[in-house]
Amino acid sequence: MGGIKPHGKGLQITFYWNGERYRPTIKIPPTASNIRYAERLKAEIERAIALGTYTLEQYTSHFPTSRIARSSPEKLQPDTFRTVSQKWLAVSSHLSNGTLIKYRQALEFWLGKIGETPIDQIKYSTIAALANSQGWGPKNRNNILIPLRQVLEMAYLDGTIQSNPAGRIRNAKVQKEPPDPLTPDEVDFVLAHMQKYDVQIVNIFEFAIFTGLRPSETISLRWGEVDFKRGLVRVKRARTFGEEHETKTFKVRDVELNARALAALTRQKEWTFLKGGYVFNNPVTGESYSEERPLRRAYWNPTLKALGLRERNFYQTRHTYATLNLMAGANPMWVAKQLGHATMAMLLTTYSRWIDGADKSAERAKIDTAFDPIATAAPHKTKTLL
Repeated sequence: MGGIKPHGKGLQITFYWNGERYRPTIKIPPTASNIRYAERLKAEIERAIALGTYTLEQYTSHFPTSRIARSSPEKLQPDTFRTVSQKWLAVSSHLSNGTLIKYRQALEFWLGKIGETPIDQIKYSTIAALANSQGWGPKNRNNILIPLRQVLEMAYLDGTIQSNPAGRIRNAKVQKEPPDPLTPDEVDFVLAHMQKYDVQIVNIFEFAIFTGLRPSETISLRWGEVDFKRGLVRVKRARTFGEEHETKTFKVRDVELNARALAALTRQKEWTFLKGGYVFNNPVTGESYSEERPLRRAYWNPTLKALGLRERNFYQTRHTYATLNLMAGANPMWVAKQLGHATMAMLLTTYSRWIDGADKSAERAKIDTAFDPIATAAPHKTKTLL
């Protein structure tokens, strides 16, 4: 049987417990009968480990002379949820700052409830009850469960626990908010109202509305990525929580600039072009934006409120661009490419209402032309047969 071998004047047994390898030696001669005894002992231990019932007391009983049992029995105790969480955060350092901040905030709740619980004693019933009794909204509940699942999954993959107790907790159904873009008239109202602010504020919002860049992409755009000759900007990064990273789709895309977007960029050249860095800087500080929040709080939200428009997040500038193009009859495939969608499926699902509206308007125009009452009232000319 594997895992049994002579070691000095005894027999060494190898097995894995709580993700660690153990190789204690029992002080019996390596005879055939003793080897069979060691095999039975190893099988018994591994059955208990598989059932999650193997304990420190059993280990010290089986191997009373082992170094660990004599000097450091605490090493056999499984890590607490807090300890494993810290390990998981350490190996997740490649994630963006924004993501890590959200995960740490979510873990604060779990650490307050089960932080000192040994990782192998966390039960499905405990965490399910906690998740379902806090009065969280569905989306918030789902987000707070994400790092819990991943911490426990790491413990499972390390062999510390036999299964992930959070793996069977289902996400709550979330009602997806539909796009809430501005209408063409509302776009004009918003930009006109923003004339009261610094011209750079008008520039950045007009550019965002007429390119469809995400707010995080807009604030990270650099002049070296603007091609005035070809009328393009290359979108290759985004910025959140002061950190630049890849775009949401991890793909670089070229966005064609319409007249309104080009006009906004041309006006902006006066302020930042010679600096050669970011296209849009904060006119108050003279520095680039570390995140979109100052723009939203100081200009976007107050403008909507002042105009009596429904509250929307800054991201709706992207939806506004998409719907304006679709209502103007732009090819959906081209719009999807501009937005950086991998396929048209997302565009068709998200903006079907506006695509349908544009199609119906086009078809209705054809019908109106065909059945124009003035045209149909005109006398028909008849051919003269020769």
